Parts: sequence; C-alpha cells; structure tokens
Amino acid sequence: MTISVRATKISLKPILPAALLAATIVASGCAHRGAGGMPGGFAFPVSAAPIKRGDIAQTFRVTGTVAPLQTAALSSVASGTILLVNGQIGQHVSQGQLLVKIDDSILQAELRQNQALLEAAQAHYASVQANATGTMSSANAGLASAQSAASTADSTYQRDRALFKQGFVSQQALDEAQSAAAAADAALRSAQVAAANANLSPQGPSSAVADLRNAKAAVDTASAAVETVLSQIDQTNVRAPFDGVIVNRAVDPGSLAAPGTPLMEVDQLNPVYVNVGVSGDGLTYVHSGTPVAITVGSIPGRTWNGTVSYFNLAADPGTASYTARIRISNPDLALRGGMVAQAAFVQTRKSAVLLAPTASVYQTDTGYSMFIIDKGMSKVVPVDVGIQNDDFTEVSGAGLAPNVMAILNHAATLQPGMPVQPIPSGGGGPPAGGAPGKAHGTKPQGSGQPKGGYH
Repeated sequence: MTISVRATKISLKPILPAALLAATIVASGCAHRGAGGMPGGFAFPVSAAPIKRGDIAQTFRVTGTVAPLQTAALSSVASGTILLVNGQIGQHVSQGQLLVKIDDSILQAELRQNQALLEAAQAHYASVQANATGTMSSANAGLASAQSAASTADSTYQRDRALFKQGFVSQQALDEAQSAAAAADAALRSAQVAAANANLSPQGPSSAVADLRNAKAAVDTASAAVETVLSQIDQTNVRAPFDGVIVNRAVDPGSLAAPGTPLMEVDQLNPVYVNVGVSGDGLTYVHSGTPVAITVGSIPGRTWNGTVSYFNLAADPGTASYTARIRISNPDLALRGGMVAQAAFVQTRKSAVLLAPTASVYQTDTGYSMFIIDKGMSKVVPVDVGIQNDDFTEVSGAGLAPNVMAILNHAATLQPGMPVQPIPSGGGGPPAGGAPGKAHGTKPQGSGQPKGGYH
C-alpha cells in the first residue's frame, strides 16, 4: 500500500453535528452527574478510526494543460467547388476517412485525354519494337549467310592459289576465285553494317535502338502526364490523417476552395500529452520515464497514471520553468485539449510506518497531539509527524501502535478522561477495522512544511 502526500497545516476542526451536541445537552439535563463530569453511564460519541502500519509517499504538484498527441489543420491544395463535407465538430473519424470532396470534373476530363495519349504512345512503341525485332532478325540472317559465303569464297581462293603454283589451275581460274572472294568479303561487310544498324542492344549505337528509345520516351511522358492528373484528383479528396476527433469545421458544401483555404482540424486524443512546467527543487525529481499521477479538477474522483515522455533541457522563454510532456492513455476521451490538469511527482517514499488519519492530528503551541481511545476513555498523546496528506499522517510517539483507535475531528467539549463510544466515521479516515488505501493528495511545488517540521 502506497499513499501519496502533500504538506498541509493541521488544525483542530470540530465537526460533531449540532444535533449530536443537543442530544448530549438533553442527556446531561435528564441524568445525574457521574465520573469525569459526564452523565452516569453515558459515553461521549466520537468518530474514530484505527492507526495502521503502511507505506506513504510525499509528492509535489504542478499545474499543466492537456494537449492532443497530434493536431492536423487540414487545408485545400486544389481549387474548385466543395461538393461534400463529411463530419461535424466532435465527431470521431478514422485514418483515411474522406472528410472533404472538391469538384474534380475538369481534372477527370484531362485525365481521359492523357490516358488516350498514353494508349497511342504505347501502341506506337509496340509497333516500333516489333519492326525493329523483325529487321534485326532479317539482318542477323543476312549476316550469317554473308559470313558463310565469304568463308567459302576465301577457301576456294586459297585452294586455287595452291593448285596454281602446282600448275593444275590456270591464271584465269585463279583470278576468278580471287574476285569471288573479294565480292563475298564486301557482301559480309555490308551485312555486318546492316546487322549493327538493326541491333537492339541498349549499349549499341544502332538506329533501331534510337527509334525504340524515342518511342519509349513518348510512353514515359504520356504516363507521367496521367500520374500528374491522378495526383491532382487525389488532392481533391481531403482525408483524415489519423484516428481522431474533428475539433473545427471551417467550410460547407458549395464553398469555393483555393490553395491554402482552411477546411477542418482533427486532433488525436488517445493518447494525449499533459504539458507541465517544472522549476526549482522539482527539477531534481523529474526526468524522462518518471511516473506521474494526473488529476483534473473538472473530472473529480479520477486519476490517470503516466510517465514523462520528454523533458526539455532548455527553460521556457522568459521563465525558469522547464516543460515536461507526460503521455497519458485516454481511451474514453475524457481528457480534452486545453483542460487544466494537476501532475503529482513523488519526492520521498517511506515503508512500514505508523499511519494515523490526518483528521485525528492537531497542532498545539508545543507541537502536535491527538486523541486516542485508551480503555474506553479519551486520552491526549503528543506525537511527532512526518509525511502526511489529506487522509493520513505518519506519526510516532508513546502509546501509538497499530489498531489503536484515533479520534477524528473531535468536538471542543471533548476532554481527556471522558468515556467515549466510537461511531462510524463520516470521513477523514477509514471505518474502524479498515485499512488505509492509496491516496492522491499532493502539496504544491515550493510549499513549506507545517510548523514543527517533517521527519
């Protein structure tokens, strides 16, 4: 069990109802006086709760504001008449949901035109590619034939030269073989040039490659024009950038949108940040990852637990305060942007100490005291106090132990030695037999200690 605290000045505050005091007076007038100045057999009714042993923590508190995790101010990129506004202030939206639609009829017509140009460019590219492929095949076949003919003619010429030297071939036959070899070689060079011009290798300098590149460039240009128009059409559809809530709607259907025209604002509120300023001694206790308890005055009875996500190392301009951003889960969206929140940071923790209801401790000229019930009688005991909050106070002193009943907010008429009767407490501590629970009280940052000091 851990109890958060804030320093508070304890004072005697009688809270017995007037009706109870009136009943006591009536009883006093109707019965004879007994021991201790009380009517015979009458016990003074008091609210009481037991002292317990437990854990307690001292905290300091700073004020901050709730801020959305993300904020998107949506504005127009395209020009045109607004056809649809889908959503009202406070409405939840999902990421990608269409919020505003701007007229795109002109862009749709331009898209159809560009798509037709693209189809024509693609058809021309296919034709050039087919022709180039056929030409290349034909040129390669001619080259192979010329290579074979040149090789045959050269072999014949070389053979005739050898036979001419032996006297088996005439000069005329040799000359004819030489002429045939030369003609075949010329035909081979011509076929090589034709094959090179028809070559479709990207690294080649052929005219076929140039034609294909030009046709492909025309396709790319037409495709880029289509993509551009598609992008412009998409800009006429304004969508939610994330799951969130519409916090501002600036236009209605029929309005004329132009680039920069504000349309809507969407906030992401789960989770949220609580931004607080920390200064002075509080800087010692705050860093990234520090746990924090958050409360909001407009939502009583609830506490949100989170951690410091970011802690600025530079002071806010004109102040000695450093901003801490605390990330808080907010699934029910109870926390909204701009709410004032209190953040409680732990300074000190103590374990297994005696905890008395704070309402039972009061300050005197000499220190602190409290009334306890001792053998059915009220008894005043001096106490030393340590960490405390609105519900519990760390106490030590003679006669204090677990399960000793502490009298809460006693009446001014209660005197030491009076017979007392515990009644169920109406606040300020747990009922008799109960155990201290977790509390969330804090002390403001920089507040001092009560007179007498803390341990």
